[in-house]
Amino acid sequence: MDGTQDAARDGATEQVRTDSAVDPMPPFLSRTAVRRLSWAIAWVIPVVALAVGIALTASGTSEVWTPLGDDTYDVTLLAVWPAGLVLLAVGALGLIGTAIATAVMTSERTR
Repeated sequence: MDGTQDAARDGATEQVRTDSAVDPMPPFLSRTAVRRLSWAIAWVIPVVALAVGIALTASGTSEVWTPLGDDTYDVTLLAVWPAGLVLLAVGALGLIGTAIATAVMTSERTR
């Protein structure tokens, strides 16, 4: 009786071993593709934050129209320039950090 339990356990461990031996990374996500995607994301996010920050800082305020009925509206002005300044700073610092990381990673090492 013990022999059958051990045999069942060995079969289960063999099954686990063969399942874990499968390559964890699919073939379409090679190391270079992942690296290129990560660098593209690292460059795109700060550029978008910088552009949105410039737009919000330049506009200054945003209008919100709330209909009151009888063709009348309540207009509320929202100050968006503080968020623009924050996004402007985040985008600039992100671009500087990504540029430094790119320079460090792509420079040749001297011996």
